Amino acid sequence: MTPRIRRVLGYVLAMKLLSSIALALALAGCGSKPTPTSSPSPGSDPTSSPPSPKVPPQGGLSCEKEIALRCVQGLDGCQGGKTLVHMCVPSESQPGPPCEQEIAQVCPVGQTDACLRTPRVSANHLCVY
Repeated sequence: MTPRIRRVLGYVLAMKLLSSIALALALAGCGSKPTPTSSPSPGSDPTSSPPSPKVPPQGGLSCEKEIALRCVQGLDGCQGGKTLVHMCVPSESQPGPPCEQEIAQVCPVGQTDACLRTPRVSANHLCVY
C-alpha cells in the first residue's frame, strides 16, 4: 500500500469517527428532560384544585391567561368555554361529546378534532383550526 493510499484511508476513518461522535452527541441532546415539579406548600391540600392545563406545543395559552386572541377565521375558543387554551375555533362550532368517548369528529378541511391534539385542547370533541 502506498503512503498516499494510507493517508486517504486514515482521513476517511477519521471522518467516520468524527461523524459517529457528532451523531451520538446530537442524539444525546434529543433525550427527554425531566420537568421540574413543585412541592405543595405546607398546610395546602394538593387534591383540592385541579391542575391547570399546560400550554400545548401547537399554540395557545391557558384560558386562565386573559389575553385577546385575534382570529382570521372564527373566534377564540376560550370565549364560551369551548377550549382549554386560547385557540381559534369556527364561530358556529358547538362542543360535542366528551373526549372520553372515542369517536372521531368529522371536521372540514383545515380543521381537526380538538381531542386528537396532543395534549388535548378541549374536554369535548370540537373542530378547531
